[in-house]
Amino acid sequence: PSTPKSLFVMEFPGDIQASQLNNLREEVTAVIRNAKPGDEALVVLQSGGGTVTGYGLAAGQLVRLKEAGLFLTMAVEQVAASGGYMMACVADRIVASRFAVLGSIGVISEIPNAYERLKQEGM
Repeated sequence: PSTPKSLFVMEFPGDIQASQLNNLREEVTAVIRNAKPGDEALVVLQSGGGTVTGYGLAAGQLVRLKEAGLFLTMAVEQVAASGGYMMACVADRIVASRFAVLGSIGVISEIPNAYERLKQEGM
């Protein structure tokens, strides 16, 4: 007789800083410690993205699940954009509602430009 498989469900309601990262890290660690071969993980993702560092680290936590041998599914009901999309791309399977927004929406970057100010000051 085959052993019943477990499905570990986690939620990641991401914000711009990916401040849920510590919770995700703890949940992933608990899943890895308790998972048996053939078990699966499901992450319910809701994120418009944010910082590269925060979401990169969050994606790294999901990679830990895959390295532990779990099949990873990402479920998106509304949006997984930018860093959220980066997280979703780690998965073996992405399941999304019909009108969910998935994909990269671009990158916002600030680069100081002091040229005009220096010009005003005669420099």
